[in-house]
Amino acid sequence: MKILTVANQKGGVGKTTLAVHLAYAAVEQGSKVLLVDFDLQGNLSLTFDHVPLVAEGLTASVLFGEDTPDVLRGMHSELRPGPMALIPADNELINVEKEDNGVLTNPAQALQQLSGLYDLCIIDTPPTLGNVLMGALTAANFVVTPVAVGLYELAGVEKLNSTFRAVRSNGLNPQLKHIGIVPMKTTSRSPAVVEALASLRSEYGDAVLPVELRERVSVRAAIASGKPVWYRTKGSGHLAAAREWKAACSEILRRIH
Repeated sequence: MKILTVANQKGGVGKTTLAVHLAYAAVEQGSKVLLVDFDLQGNLSLTFDHVPLVAEGLTASVLFGEDTPDVLRGMHSELRPGPMALIPADNELINVEKEDNGVLTNPAQALQQLSGLYDLCIIDTPPTLGNVLMGALTAANFVVTPVAVGLYELAGVEKLNSTFRAVRSNGLNPQLKHIGIVPMKTTSRSPAVVEALASLRSEYGDAVLPVELRERVSVRAAIASGKPVWYRTKGSGHLAAAREWKAACSEILRRIH
């Protein structure tokens, strides 16, 4: 099972929206997908409230428990995965942030016990640096960064890059691979956004994916209904959004295979 973490140390950039679309795209490609919601806001959990839980009582904070890998190992034969399964967010994630950094490697060990059941694990993350985000990065093979193109959001990219370097250099996850930055919520009518996007591509080069996900009403409506934007498209704007998101998800999934 490959583990893809969606991360940015800035809120409101579209992490959950990207995670949702990646999950549907991977399932459509034939993968079994495990969804893990490490964001206390629980938006991924709400979007996928129709998806079966991996196991009753297995929530995001439980993955940080020292005994969880042994518990999951014992349950392995009882689990019957479908195309998607969910480990939802829970309020105990607050307490995870109060633990010492000895808990950071526990999610990686716990998820390893589920690796034979799923092809891809997608982790949605909080926008703040702490044990939960560090645990998600420690567990991941790959990380992708959605960025809402603007001055403050671009400043956050370098903060996240510093976090990646720390995770690699301190031995938590030396093999962590950053597969790219995804420009989100862009608009061609704003000179400031056009300039910021050009600056992003100039600064980070090929690390910026060759896609652009524009701000569209159809995307918000799709997420509200728990479906990808390419589901039952209506109108030219909706079709354009569907093409953009399909292309972006295909490129990201291509980079992890």
